[in-house]
Amino acid sequence: MLRVMRRCLLLIVALFVTSCLSPTLPLPPPDRPDVSVVDSGTVRLQGLAAPRTEVIAWNRSNDLIAGQVTGDDARYDFTIQGAAGDSIDLWYLQGGEESPTVRVTVPAE
Repeated sequence: MLRVMRRCLLLIVALFVTSCLSPTLPLPPPDRPDVSVVDSGTVRLQGLAAPRTEVIAWNRSNDLIAGQVTGDDARYDFTIQGAAGDSIDLWYLQGGEESPTVRVTVPAE
């Protein structure tokens, strides 16, 4: 009986260890955002990422960062300082993982 219990315990441990070693799928990138100039110096980003995640935008032209936490609907809508021609990187964080970046250029007004 003791031998059977040991084998069962070893089997359970082996299954647990191998399940922890299996790779997880990477996060998909956020959808390409709608980018619009609100006024001189302000750009609006709208789109979808993933539910309950932190969406982050980095305006590489002026080195400013802005962001928002999405709700259950996965939508984001926020502004960042910028101007026509600026290059903005957008990504999101979920459970300690980072999505690939989407780069957009701010259109002319």
